[in-house]
Amino acid sequence: MSKKSDRPAAEGAKQAIAASAGTVAGSLIGGPVGAVIGAATGPALVASFDLLAARIAAQRAARGSEVMSEVSRSLGIEPEELEARLLADERLLELAWRVVDAAQDISLQQKRRALAHALAAAVADPAPARLDIWELLQTAIREIDPPHIRLLHVFSQAVPLPGPLEVRPQDVKYGMSLPDIYSRDPGLELGGYAILQKLISLGLVESALNGLMFGDTHKPYALSDLGRTLLGLLTEDDPPTPDGPDTA
Repeated sequence: MSKKSDRPAAEGAKQAIAASAGTVAGSLIGGPVGAVIGAATGPALVASFDLLAARIAAQRAARGSEVMSEVSRSLGIEPEELEARLLADERLLELAWRVVDAAQDISLQQKRRALAHALAAAVADPAPARLDIWELLQTAIREIDPPHIRLLHVFSQAVPLPGPLEVRPQDVKYGMSLPDIYSRDPGLELGGYAILQKLISLGLVESALNGLMFGDTHKPYALSDLGRTLLGLLTEDDPPTPDGPDTA
C-alpha cells in the first residue's frame, strides 16, 4: 500500500474509532441528551487522537535520539563521526536501525542504555564475529523484561561455571536451582520457571550440572558468557567486550 493510500485509511480508522466511542457515550446516557453528547464526542476524540499520536511520535523520536547520543558518548566521538562509521558499514547500519527501532518502543531506560552500549561496542569493533554477538545481544535485550533482569542479578551471585580448560572440582556447587533463587528473591517464585525458560531460550543462562542429574526444579543453572555480557551492558557505564575471536 502506498503512502498516499495509507493516509486516508488511517484517517478513516481514526474517524471510525471516534464515532464508535461517541455512540457508546451517547447510549450510556440515553435520550435526546445522549444523542447530542454522542454526536459531539466524535470530533472531540478525533482531536484527542491527533494529540495522542503526536505525543507518541515525539516520545519515540526522543528515545531514538537518546540512544544515539549515548552511543556517541560511550565512544567519545561526535555524532557526525558516528554517522560516517555507520554509513560505511552495511551490517553496522542494519544493527543501528534495529537498535533504534527497538529503543523507540522500550519504556525502561536501563534497556535503552544497554542497547546503546551494545551498538557502541559493535561500532568500536565491527569484526564479523563480534557483530554476530552484538546482534544476538540486541535481540535478547529487546526480549527481556524487569523480572528477567532480576533473575539475571540473582544468578550473578552464584558460583560461575569454570572455563573450558579449567578443572571442575566435584565438591563445588555451581549455579543455582529454582529453590535457591526463591530463597534469595521470593518475589520471583510465582513466575520463576517461565522466567528461567525465557533466559535459557535466549542463551543467557545455561545448565550448571556437574555430572549429576536432577529434575527440572532442582537442576542448577548459571549465567552463560552471553548472559554475563548482557548483564554488564545493563549495569555498567561503558560497554564491556564479549569473549570470543576478534575476527571471523
